[in-house]
Amino acid sequence: MSVAKLQAELRAELETIRAAGRWRELRPAQGPPTVAFLGRERQWINFSSNDYLGLASHPRLIAAAQAATARWGAGATASRLICGTLALHTDLEAALVNFKVGGRSDYRALLFNSGYQANLSLLTALADAPDVIFSDALNHASLIDGCRLSRASVVVYRHCDVADLRAKVAAHPQARRKLIVTDAVFSMDGDVAPLGELLDLAEAAGAWVVLDEAHATGVLGPGGRGLAATLERDELPLIVMGTLGKALGSFGAFVVAPSVVIELLINRARPFIFTTALPPAPVAAALEAVRLLMESDAPVRALRANIIRLATALGLEPTWPTPIFPIVCGTEQATLAAMQALDERGFYVVAIRPPTVPPGASRLRLTVTAAHTEEQIAAVAEAIQALPRPAGRPPTVLQTVARAAE
Repeated sequence: MSVAKLQAELRAELETIRAAGRWRELRPAQGPPTVAFLGRERQWINFSSNDYLGLASHPRLIAAAQAATARWGAGATASRLICGTLALHTDLEAALVNFKVGGRSDYRALLFNSGYQANLSLLTALADAPDVIFSDALNHASLIDGCRLSRASVVVYRHCDVADLRAKVAAHPQARRKLIVTDAVFSMDGDVAPLGELLDLAEAAGAWVVLDEAHATGVLGPGGRGLAATLERDELPLIVMGTLGKALGSFGAFVVAPSVVIELLINRARPFIFTTALPPAPVAAALEAVRLLMESDAPVRALRANIIRLATALGLEPTWPTPIFPIVCGTEQATLAAMQALDERGFYVVAIRPPTVPPGASRLRLTVTAAHTEEQIAAVAEAIQALPRPAGRPPTVLQTVARAAE
């Protein structure tokens, strides 16, 4: 195929994306994307960030990153298995075991360069052709891709539907290994997995649960330790992934699991083995974030107070469990119009369209953080209530409140 022909085909594909109202483009920030988002010589109040605790701009994290760069340099220089493991990496891994599972001696943590790499690593290392993975229908793309790359049989169960999952697990008694894979907090819906029921099912079926706590770490559980920390059980068939780049304000990801799982990842996980290690700055910043949260739960309490404020202002139950509020508009065009209406009122809230969400379920993904003020929350709620009504029907917050909050 000639270069000209390939370019013509790609332009045609792009035009199809644009015509469907699914065009995406980068929006460079001209300053740190905190509660104030500066771009294109304008400033908005930012309600699209995953910096749930406002730690990305915390002076302690910035100072830790600066000090680490001065001491260790700008990069780790190699993969973890060559010469890229620094004392900073092992210090953060030990701190994460303390934070997530109370320092249990039979558990370890392992750092990854992103949540995507962590999920690919987990599923491709743990599962193969003789195995079956049961995956929630609304799982994150990284979990879906990990399932596909694992070569295991993949069975998709209805979203948070334990009865459907139970029937599907029972239909696969022959599997060598069974994995139940789920997000803890579903990032486009704001609802929470019924983890206790999933673990009961897993224990009865001899399965393991792989839990993606990307949007739960720093948000749910005592002191922000995550959804798994809400369960008072000593022995759990549970493997937890979390990220450092959302509520913890830095960059990267981790897995906390029994030591044998971590050893398997070190020896088999290709995205870990063949990747240069995380550089010193984000590792030190994440370590400082964990230390900060272990000292005080004040940031978590501030976030939860703002979740209640926004839920109440939107006419929802104050028990709304997460900082994610999906404003479902339906079509791509209606969602883009709603985004533009908020833009004109000074709010930065990004439109989410297929393939991130199903066709007909396009939405604004509104997120609140600990750093938002009461005035900003009241103002954005008023702007949401005043959005245009497509086809005579107002946009609505998706009513899929977590079972854990019911």
